[in-house]
Amino acid sequence: MLERLIDPTAPEDALTNYYAFQHPRTTLRTFSRGGGIEGFLAICQTGQDLFAPLVVMRAFADDVLEALMREHLDPRREYLFNVREDVIAVLRRHLDIWDEAISRIYTVDQMSFRPVVNVLVQPGFTVNGHPRFEIRSGGEVSAVAAVNWQSDRFAEIGVNTVPAQRGRGWGKAVVSACTAVVLSAGLTPLYVVAEDNQPSIHIAETLGYRFTGKREFSCRGRLRV
Repeated sequence: MLERLIDPTAPEDALTNYYAFQHPRTTLRTFSRGGGIEGFLAICQTGQDLFAPLVVMRAFADDVLEALMREHLDPRREYLFNVREDVIAVLRRHLDIWDEAISRIYTVDQMSFRPVVNVLVQPGFTVNGHPRFEIRSGGEVSAVAAVNWQSDRFAEIGVNTVPAQRGRGWGKAVVSACTAVVLSAGLTPLYVVAEDNQPSIHIAETLGYRFTGKREFSCRGRLRV
């Protein structure tokens, strides 16, 4: 039943599919009606914020999402939300939300990838064992790219460059190195970037990432009583 709600091969469903069905610290709740599952909500403990769990969800109808949130979210607790654009109105009706962002979803394959090489890039691993690449200057990390999460099909890459070191191509270099490792593992790299972050979009597009035409909405929020 759940496969009717989500496509594990689609980039726009990749994060939700991973956190709902593959992440090791997830509580999955479903809503059934008429003999079938009509929706699900997953509450996930992640390294992004130890005190605010991540919430992802899917449903065939808004009233199902509303019922899932009302039954399974604690109004005393703050959550992180990652949903499709068409769910924004439902969140606004039932939650107090802040730190909102709409982000584009980019992807790349072996044929379109245009790598760059920088000898300053140093490889490593995150605390979760995911690939991580950095450039240091003056003993400090100036640019870093790493895999945020990884499923059996996709890996999402995040990047950060110290403001004083931007414009030197270092962000592009570490993203390129991380992308190459993800592709060599047979996974599809994802790059999710806020619509108004033109420098980050430039990094993706110059490396050959292509906008999928899909977006995701993220925010922090608390159930309104």
